[in-house]
Amino acid sequence: MEKRPGCRRRHPRYLVDANLDARIEFGYPRTEDPTCAMKLKDVSDGGLGFVLPHELPGLEVGDSIDRVEIHVGARAVRGDLLVMHFSPDASAGSVCGAFFYPAADEDLLAFREILRDLEASSSGVPTASR
Repeated sequence: MEKRPGCRRRHPRYLVDANLDARIEFGYPRTEDPTCAMKLKDVSDGGLGFVLPHELPGLEVGDSIDRVEIHVGARAVRGDLLVMHFSPDASAGSVCGAFFYPAADEDLLAFREILRDLEASSSGVPTASR
């Protein structure tokens, strides 16, 4: 039986209310391909989780995804991802966990504002960090 590593997040993560317009978008498999839009599930200082609407063939742990846009309500943030895990696997309906790297200073500031908003709202209930 394969041993899976525990959660690597060291910061509180905030669940995103299902009623909030929160999504992640990127071209796949290449950045210039049609955009995939996926529901954002949770956000933390170092990363995020999103739900795969369908299998993304070839996407594996350790892959980087460039030119990502995160939308939470009226806010938009650009950056890149590093895929860290799939729960339970890379099939439709699974959650992909990834580190998020904001593209520029203004994106970092906007990402921090999203975190503050989620923390302050009833939709931003922190889940336990392990």
